[in-house]
Amino acid sequence: MSFFDKLKSGVAEAGNKAKIAVEVNRLKMQNSTKQKEIDHEYQQIGKMVFNSLKREEGMCGPEQLQPMVERILQLQDEIQLNQHQINVISDEKKCACGHTVPIAARFCPECGHQFVEIEKQEEDV
Repeated sequence: MSFFDKLKSGVAEAGNKAKIAVEVNRLKMQNSTKQKEIDHEYQQIGKMVFNSLKREEGMCGPEQLQPMVERILQLQDEIQLNQHQINVISDEKKCACGHTVPIAARFCPECGHQFVEIEKQEEDV
C-alpha cells in the first residue's frame, strides 16, 4: 500500500469518526433538552400539589396530573431510545451495572459481568 493510499484511508477514517461524533453529540443534545422538559414537568406537578395543599383543599386528582405523568414517561422512553442509538453508533453496549463497554467486550471491566454471546443461526433456504 502506497503512502497516498494510507493517507487517503486515514482521511476517510477520520471523516467517518467525525460523522459519528457529530451524530452522538446531536443525540446527547436531544437527551439534554428532553431531560430539561422532564424537570419542568416535575416542577409543574410540584406546584400543583403545593397550591392544592396551600388552599387547604383536597389534593389535586390523578386526572389533573396524569397528562404530565404520561409526558414524562414518553420523554424517558425517547431518551432511552436515543441512548440506544448512541451505543449502536459508538459500537458500545450497556452492562447490567450501568457502565458502557465496547461491543466486543466479553466481560464488564467494572463489575465482571459476563456477556452472553448470541450465536447466529443460519436459516435453511
